[in-house]
Amino acid sequence: MQEQRKYCRIPLTSSVRIIYSDNIPLYTTSININRGGIGLYSSSIINEGVIVRLDIMFKDIRSKEIMEVVEGKIIFNYKWHWVYVLGIEFDRLLNHENTPCLLEYIENCERMLRF
Repeated sequence: MQEQRKYCRIPLTSSVRIIYSDNIPLYTTSININRGGIGLYSSSIINEGVIVRLDIMFKDIRSKEIMEVVEGKIIFNYKWHWVYVLGIEFDRLLNHENTPCLLEYIENCERMLRF
């Protein structure tokens, strides 16, 4: 399988609340993130193509708890042992206006990876 990502994946452990269809939240844990998407572990599956809102709770580079909201769609899912792995493509690239702390976290990690 050939790698199709345009951006470097950055490890990110965070709590993510997914809101979709009937507004019932699904609580998940992130695996990694990049400027265009996020990977999650979930106890339930969400079908490919479903549009979702993500409330991402994480610690920024100063260890301050932050929540930022991103929208996207499920682009893949599969079962791995006892959990589901979900891949979500954001509806737009992360930017300093809408998701300043997430983007700062990613940019900081990218700088560290260059050295």
